[in-house]
Amino acid sequence: MPNPVIFVDIPSPDPEAHSGFLADLFGWEFNRRPAGEFHEILPGVKPNMGIHKEERPVASPHPRVYVMVDDPPAYLERAVAMGATKLWDEVYWEEFDGRHAAFRDPWGIEFVLWRDKGTYRPGAPSRG
Repeated sequence: MPNPVIFVDIPSPDPEAHSGFLADLFGWEFNRRPAGEFHEILPGVKPNMGIHKEERPVASPHPRVYVMVDDPPAYLERAVAMGATKLWDEVYWEEFDGRHAAFRDPWGIEFVLWRDKGTYRPGAPSRG
């Protein structure tokens, strides 16, 4: 089975204004978590998306794509071997009770490798 895209996160210097623009244009709703820092976009059909505050000047901001995988460390290791840059090793995100790792591909797109809830086993070997 392919690894599905589960989320897309858009960088923005002003998540509040960006959210207002998309709400006015498409009628989307937003969860501000917290306001001005990260806004979850609720387009009405999954997957949801997000806007995160990106303060560093970026000539051409790129979205962050979340992909469901069974073993983030194994995918991260493979991506790095293929020329990607590791952004972070697998960590726990308490709010969503999930674990994730991330890389930037050779073209500048960021991918977050998301592990489904309940599949993490401390000390278990990675599969690749």
